[in-house]
Amino acid sequence: MLKKITNNFNYKLAISLFVLLIAIIYLGTLALESSKTYYLTINEIQNAPDNSKSVRVAGKLVEDSYTRPEASTISKFEIADEGRILKASYEGVVPDMFFSSKSDTIILEGKLNPKGEFEAENIIVKCPSKYEE
Repeated sequence: MLKKITNNFNYKLAISLFVLLIAIIYLGTLALESSKTYYLTINEIQNAPDNSKSVRVAGKLVEDSYTRPEASTISKFEIADEGRILKASYEGVVPDMFFSSKSDTIILEGKLNPKGEFEAENIIVKCPSKYEE
């Protein structure tokens, strides 16, 4: 009788662990899919037929293109790469190095709206390495 109870418990434990493992794999896959962001050039994003996915685009800040109305948190600016210019907007505080002449590249994460303006949800400023000569 005790052996039957032990076997039944082991069977239930094995099934529970299997279900837990499947749930962890499923949730991990969902997390990876939602965090996947494609990296495109300005030319590619402007010519892409489907702009509904979140993407990353990189470029340099176009001089004197940054504007933000006084009572607003929405910034408008342009970035350039390979001779192409992309109009962009961002709601929030831009990073400290955004305006620095030392900043190497600005990476925007977001989507292109129907007007052709990139709506950034996140801004990353790449800085040159202090170890490079």
